[in-house]
Amino acid sequence: MKLRFALTDTALRSAKPRAESYKMFDGGGLFVLVKPNGSMLWRYKFKLGGREKLLTLGQYPAVKLADARKAHQDAKIKRHAGVDPSAARQAERAERQVAEAEAALRETTFGSVADKWLKTRVPVKAKGMEEKEIKKRFKTYARDDRMVGYLKDGKETAPGFGRVVIDRVELGHLSPILNAVNHPTRIRLISAARKIISYAKAHGLWPKDRPSPFADIDFAAGFAKHRETHRPAITDPVKFGQLLRKIEVYEGRGDNLTGYALELLGLTFVRPGTIAAAKWDHFNLRGAFWVVPFEGLKMATERAEAGKSEDDYVIPLSRQAVALLRELHKITGDDEYLFPGRGNGRTISENTLNYALHGLGYKGIHCAHGFRSSASTMLNRERVDGRRRFERELIEMQQDRLDASTRAVYDRDDRLPERVELMQFWADKIDALRDDQSSVQLTVTDRRA
Repeated sequence: MKLRFALTDTALRSAKPRAESYKMFDGGGLFVLVKPNGSMLWRYKFKLGGREKLLTLGQYPAVKLADARKAHQDAKIKRHAGVDPSAARQAERAERQVAEAEAALRETTFGSVADKWLKTRVPVKAKGMEEKEIKKRFKTYARDDRMVGYLKDGKETAPGFGRVVIDRVELGHLSPILNAVNHPTRIRLISAARKIISYAKAHGLWPKDRPSPFADIDFAAGFAKHRETHRPAITDPVKFGQLLRKIEVYEGRGDNLTGYALELLGLTFVRPGTIAAAKWDHFNLRGAFWVVPFEGLKMATERAEAGKSEDDYVIPLSRQAVALLRELHKITGDDEYLFPGRGNGRTISENTLNYALHGLGYKGIHCAHGFRSSASTMLNRERVDGRRRFERELIEMQQDRLDASTRAVYDRDDRLPERVELMQFWADKIDALRDDQSSVQLTVTDRRA
């Protein structure tokens, strides 16, 4: 028998709201409810087990007439089979929500969750808060930020697990990093990892019935005492010059940010993590200096607890470094960071720099951190009339070494003019080594020239 319908698309489009809600029937219990606010809702009225029930089928015009009739027909089939269409709809919705949640878990990485957790840690300056408390909160945030960086990108030779899907994270992902750090850092890493998993649980990003893989870690048991190892570094001037020439012609992906980072690392010999976290706000290209805030320095908390200087770290910039930064500013000057990462990455990492050096053939020969050893060794070798050109302490100061001596506590002279000279000398030496002029006798030039 051919079904006869009462509604048409024209009738639906012409329907006007009234002071009271009214119904437009299509047949077989299907109708559209027109409300005073103009909304038009599809409804199916039916009986099941002697009771009248109402099923919502969507809103017109999002659900067109033909779609509403199809949904109505499907519901009628279920009703004739003794199945409540309303209950079936709720079950389907629940299954869909579970499937969507599982899909979200498969697409959500540990790194993305860590970034969301970190945003909850950003300190807020409350009215009337003392400067001491504000400074303390910013130090805590800087430490959390550093821990997230280690967890996502790794530490030294230990890989990070930022790209691992959140519900596949296991203790085995964290253990290598814990073995690469000292005891205080190990405690902070475990604490951060636990909090990130707790955040994931609270936001439905971690299976409710699964415990955190980091819940029962003993801070001390199972981990050997951390020992600093000598990182691979080239200290021979000729071989270092060869490395510089390879970096100069290196072509990384996109805008070659990795190449720029390696060049800046060579010119400033800061820690790779300092390069990764570098922000444009910390640079004064006109004055030729880079200021790294104290809270962003390595072992900032230990320095503060030991009563050592909490001064910011000033890095004089050579003419070559300023020229490089002006080029880079054309590429990333609108970003917060000098070297923003790709995808979910906030910035490039130390591993990115190391992989680039591996690609140049220097795996096990020279690493990103090795530029510090290269600069320290070659600068300490410099002599004028048989005497050191630069004092060892000056080079150590420029490398921001954590000095445990009494002098580090009481001598607050930053020796900036001497360090300006040191950094320009090093940049000029880099130019000479890159041009294979290692025998050239360099003289310190006036930066104002």
